[in-house]
Amino acid sequence: MLIIGESINGTIQKVGQAILDRNEPFLRELAKVQYECGAHFLDINAGVAGGNEVEDLCWLVKIVQKEVPIPLMIDSANPEALKAALSVYCHSEPPILNSISGEEEKWNKLFPVISETKCKIVVLLMDDHGIPKTIEERLGIAKKLYQNLVQADIPPDHIFFDILVLSVAVEPDAALVALETIKTIRLNFPQSHITCGVSNVSMGLPARKLINRTFLTMAIAAGLDTLLIDVRDQALMSSIYAGKALTNQDPYCLEYLKAYREKKILI
Repeated sequence: MLIIGESINGTIQKVGQAILDRNEPFLRELAKVQYECGAHFLDINAGVAGGNEVEDLCWLVKIVQKEVPIPLMIDSANPEALKAALSVYCHSEPPILNSISGEEEKWNKLFPVISETKCKIVVLLMDDHGIPKTIEERLGIAKKLYQNLVQADIPPDHIFFDILVLSVAVEPDAALVALETIKTIRLNFPQSHITCGVSNVSMGLPARKLINRTFLTMAIAAGLDTLLIDVRDQALMSSIYAGKALTNQDPYCLEYLKAYREKKILI
């Protein structure tokens, strides 16, 4: 299971201001804390109003790499920003680019960068008609984009399908559709990976962290294997340790027991 820290994101007010101010100590500390909390990758997003994303993303990748030894998810819809960031990326493991979709304009802009670099890639299961309501429609988009990517020599295990979770406060069956989509994608693309924005499911509800933790555990059981989350949330991380143990992804509960001894489990 891959855990990606989501917190270095320019849309978060404090982070966006730190990017504009070139507040390197703040951002390096944020990277360090996520690494110490168990992140395997860090998401890096420099999209902030008033900034220059090409310069900002490049700068951000440089300083985060100075602080932590783990690979990055480079998060941008701007092909020039992606190219700039990739030019300074120096980890031995390829980055994950976030993201491409079936939207024609977005595909045409980003696919040349992906096919040229052979990076790992997040694939959003949506097209110019928006986010499909049914599992069958999402699977259709997945099959089309998967075929295009593998024909460009992107290995199946470099593809991360984002099944796109909606809020249960707006769409009552959103969680059930998401869980069944995870199962369907896992069945059809066993070598690829599945991710989603877990916290989307609780938008508009009180006590969101409870909903998020419950849904995350159910999603892990359904086949979710890549988690883009706030790794500083100890209760959420505790649910991951428990979920892995209960789905036989942690044989003999060794990771769970280690986390418990290190006081990382919140009861």
